[in-house]
Amino acid sequence: MPSANDSRVAYPQAIDATADRSIEAAIRAVLTREALGNERKLAYVRASVVAISALLDVVVFFFPKPLIGKQSVSPTIALFAIGASLLSVGILRLLRSPGAERWLPWLQVGIPLFDGALLGSFITNIHPVLGQTQPMILTNITAFCCLLAVSGGMRLRRRSVTLTTAVALANFGYASVLFGSDVAIALFAAFTIFGTGFIARWMADIVRRQIQNEAGRVMMQRFLPKPVVEAAFETPMELLRQPRLCKVTVMVTDLRGFTHFAEPLPPVEVLKFLNNLQSFQAAIVEAHGGWVNKFMGDGMLAVFGAPEPLPDHGERALQASLEILRNIAQVSPLTVGIGLHSGMVVAGCVGEGSRIEFTVIGDTVNVASRLEALTKQEGYPLLLSATTCETMKDRTRTTSLGLRQLRGREDCLEVFTLNETRQWTAG
Repeated sequence: MPSANDSRVAYPQAIDATADRSIEAAIRAVLTREALGNERKLAYVRASVVAISALLDVVVFFFPKPLIGKQSVSPTIALFAIGASLLSVGILRLLRSPGAERWLPWLQVGIPLFDGALLGSFITNIHPVLGQTQPMILTNITAFCCLLAVSGGMRLRRRSVTLTTAVALANFGYASVLFGSDVAIALFAAFTIFGTGFIARWMADIVRRQIQNEAGRVMMQRFLPKPVVEAAFETPMELLRQPRLCKVTVMVTDLRGFTHFAEPLPPVEVLKFLNNLQSFQAAIVEAHGGWVNKFMGDGMLAVFGAPEPLPDHGERALQASLEILRNIAQVSPLTVGIGLHSGMVVAGCVGEGSRIEFTVIGDTVNVASRLEALTKQEGYPLLLSATTCETMKDRTRTTSLGLRQLRGREDCLEVFTLNETRQWTAG
C-alpha cells in the first residue's frame, strides 16, 4: 500500500508512556503554567510597589523637612530603593522570557529570598529615619510580612508557603528587636503572620485541586468529545438523562491478518503495536473533526457528527479514511479495511452504578460494522453505503458494487467503493 509524503498529521512511532504518566504530565504542565502566571502577577505588583517606593524615597531625600520633619536623610535609602526597583524590573523581564518555565523551580526559591532580603533592607534603612519618631511604622512592617507570607500560596507549592512564611517571620523578628517592640504585641503580630501563612497554604491546596480537576478535564478530552466532557463537569445529571438524536457518519476499521501476525509476538510487543496503531488512527480521526468511540482490539469505531452536529460529516469521514489508507504502512505491515455508513444514532450514556460509558447506538453502527466485514469478501479496503455517498461533494469518484446482503439483515444494501482505492487490496 502506498505511503503519502504530504501527510498532514504527525503519526506516533512509539507509545511507551502509560496513561498514568500522561495524566501526571498534564497536571504538572497545568500547575507550572498557572504558577508561572501567578509569579508574573506578583512580579508586576512588586515592580509597581518598589517603583512607587523609590519615587517617594527620592522625593523625601530632596524635601525631608516638610515631609518627615528632618533636616536631611541619608542618600543610601533612595539609592537602595532605585536599585531594588531595577532588580524588580529584571525579575519581571526574566519571568516573561520564553524559557521561564525551565527556571521556575529555582525562581520559586530565589524570588522569596529576594523579597525577604528586600524587606530586611527596608527595615534596616527605615529604622534610623522613623524608628524613634514614628514607632507605628512597625505596623506597616507587619503588613508587609503578612503579604510576603501569603504570596507563597500563589506559587501553588507547600514548600513555597513554608519558605515565605519563615522569611516573613524572620524579618518581623528582626524588626521587633530593632524597634524594641513590646514582647506581647510582637508575639500577637507573629501569630498573625503565621496564621496568614497557614491560610495561604490551605488556599494553595484548594487551587492545586482545582487545577488537577482542570487537568483531568483536559485528559478526558482524549477519550470523549469536548462537548461531552464539558457537560460531564458542568451539568453531569443532564448528560446522563438526555440522550441526543444525531445524524452522523460511522467509521469502523479492522486490520487484516492481525491474529496470525500477533501469534508469535510477546504480549508486551502486541500492546505496543496496538497503541501505535490506534494512536495513529485516532490522530487522523480527530484531525478531521471526529472522535473515537471505542477501540476493539485492532479495530476502531469512530463517529463524525455527534454529539455536536457536523454538516459535512460524511466528507470528513471519507477524507479521514483515505488518509488512514494512504499512511497505514507507516505504523503497520498489515492492511486495513474500513466501512462507512451515514444515518441516525442516539448518543448518550449507557450503564449505571460504577461503570458508565458514553456511546452511540443505532442501526447505523451495525451497518458500518457489516460494511467493514464485507471488505474481506469484496477485496476493497474501503466500502461505503449510498447514504454516505449522498454526503460527498463529488459522487463521480465512487463506483457501485451493486446490492449486497449484509450479515444479520433482511434487506439488501447498495455498496460503493472509491475509484482511487480500487487498486488497493483489503487483504
